[in-house]
Amino acid sequence: MQKMPIVFVPGLFGSMSDQIVSGTGDWNFGLAKTAYEPVISMLGNMGYRLGKELFIAFYDWRQPIAFTAEYLVQTIAWAKQVTGYGMVNVVCHSMGGLVARSYVQSDTYLGDVAQLIILATPNAGSPVSYCYWAGGKLPASVAPRKNLVELYMAVYLAYLERGLPRNKIEALHRNFPSLLDLAPARAYGDYLLEERDGMEMFVPYDYMLVKNRVLDELNSQMDVIPARGIPVTLVAGIGQSTIQYLKTVPSLSPVKWVDGRVVGSINSKMGDGNVMMDSVFALNGEKYVVEANHLDILTKSESILKYKLQ
Repeated sequence: MQKMPIVFVPGLFGSMSDQIVSGTGDWNFGLAKTAYEPVISMLGNMGYRLGKELFIAFYDWRQPIAFTAEYLVQTIAWAKQVTGYGMVNVVCHSMGGLVARSYVQSDTYLGDVAQLIILATPNAGSPVSYCYWAGGKLPASVAPRKNLVELYMAVYLAYLERGLPRNKIEALHRNFPSLLDLAPARAYGDYLLEERDGMEMFVPYDYMLVKNRVLDELNSQMDVIPARGIPVTLVAGIGQSTIQYLKTVPSLSPVKWVDGRVVGSINSKMGDGNVMMDSVFALNGEKYVVEANHLDILTKSESILKYKLQ
């Protein structure tokens, strides 16, 4: 008997094509193939053949998450047409989980997702994204040794910068708006620890200019997922030094570091190196924790995937 199809949704930088970077060809994993090809092989060993029971929802991760959900809709339609099934299991990594949520929580949801399996998704956002959105970079004082995801970001920003006008921040916002959709939302809690006049105090989220309104809305309406009968499995990685809070000082620029210039961080091992466990678990669902970094979590969740997909 044929298995119910899986639609796999990769994370940020997990999709590449000429649409994103000229000369990279048709949709593929790009630089992130070392992270994603092993999980595709792992699912293949479980009996899910690419293009037959397993489909990849590539998307333009630069665009707002509400926009990228349309790529997932098209891939689900393709999977249903190929297999004859009316529903699919959706397995998501990182930003891919937000893409999937944007679809299943939307007014245009077609009732075709049997379950959501979400790995390492920043359901409450990630402080690292504030650095990129507000400052255009991840300061060395925060991450002197970048992990692989941050290296992907550095490579892409260097590529993007070649065609940017003088106002880098404004151009970054125009060309990479999804960065704001990954910044901490209200559910994350206050995360900027500002030093002013020799004292440190958290900057209240309500007073900030950088607000993740997309995630705020998704999180305020998360009850629609169980109401639509979609079981959710959440897998978070721990054991890696992960930015939990950012240390800041007041910024003098009206366009850069608008809520405070980042000068350091407070890290925690209760994360995967990119996303805090509590951010993954900001969504309601069945929760699992594995010792893994943000990319290794894909293969280290094999037993969980086998159990949920049986």
